[in-house]
Amino acid sequence: MSRALQKYLDQVMLYANRKEKEAVKIRAELEDHLRQKTADLAAQGLPREDAVFQAIEDHGTARTVGYSLRKGFVLLDVRTEGTARGFIAIGPRAVGIIAFGNVAVGLFAFGNFAFGVLAFGVLAIAGLVSLGGISLAPLGAAVGLAAVGRTAFGMIACGGLAIGLRVPWAIDGVSFLSGENGLQFLQHFRTYEGTVALIAITLWLFLIFPIMNGIMCSLKKDEYRRIEKADPKLIE
Repeated sequence: MSRALQKYLDQVMLYANRKEKEAVKIRAELEDHLRQKTADLAAQGLPREDAVFQAIEDHGTARTVGYSLRKGFVLLDVRTEGTARGFIAIGPRAVGIIAFGNVAVGLFAFGNFAFGVLAFGVLAIAGLVSLGGISLAPLGAAVGLAAVGRTAFGMIACGGLAIGLRVPWAIDGVSFLSGENGLQFLQHFRTYEGTVALIAITLWLFLIFPIMNGIMCSLKKDEYRRIEKADPKLIE
């Protein structure tokens, strides 16, 4: 079998990241399939090496095929493309108990677009706690530049208990700081509710998200290093 095909299989199994016994079986099945595909193409008149490259191209990129061979839901799933799925899921898109990605869906979701029970992101939608530029938590607490929730803290806040520079409405008719004056907003932090809001915003900006972001980025870098160590050409 050609070196090109063996190299392709090496790369596929690198992305698949399966246990050794499982990897051996999967690789053998892939090799049988590609051998048959190559033989069929050769029978149609293609030179042997051309048939190999055509079979590989038709099968898909090593990264796409490899990720498709991963288990459906694992303890830790880190991907450089596509949707990661696992207890901890990290990738461009992520679905898991703890999800970190551009689009993240999970119990704890961190991303530009985050959806979960606890969500942290530019656009965050959550059932319980939502922190982000645009923050929506209909049943819980929302903190953000624009916040909507049963308890909302933000520059623009709407909720049962809403604290902000501007409160367009209050769902339960209870709201604070309806004025537009910035000094009034700062003075409100002297109250108990204002202190809670300040702590929540501070934790979001300087503690909670940076720490989680650092942990998730570290795990993602470890995945890149694992791939680069095995085959530097795969990381560009």
